[in-house]
Amino acid sequence: DGEDGDSGYNEDLWFSVGPIKYILGSLIAFSGIEACESYVASLMSKVVPSSWAVGTFNSGLLATLVGTSGRAVGDLFITAMGLLSIRNLLNLLIIPGLALMILSIILVKHFYGRFDV
Repeated sequence: DGEDGDSGYNEDLWFSVGPIKYILGSLIAFSGIEACESYVASLMSKVVPSSWAVGTFNSGLLATLVGTSGRAVGDLFITAMGLLSIRNLLNLLIIPGLALMILSIILVKHFYGRFDV
């Protein structure tokens, strides 16, 4: 039994992750996201109007601000979910993340014509 009394509460369930799988999965996900970030920034620079590519407030600054804002909001979301329940933190992060991913795919499919360059 662990120090907080809930060691192994998820042990025999088919969806249990465990610390090793969780750390490896997190490393794989983080590496994949970081690898795709440069491609996303490159694609965004092609979609941003050329009039925004001049001066200080250009598309590079916009990409940096959007990325930093996204990380800050994500950190706040993780903190809020951890305050709700540290025991169910993984479920509290994955389920809304999956819903946001599905919503993003639906929105991209619906507005795909507007993304033409």
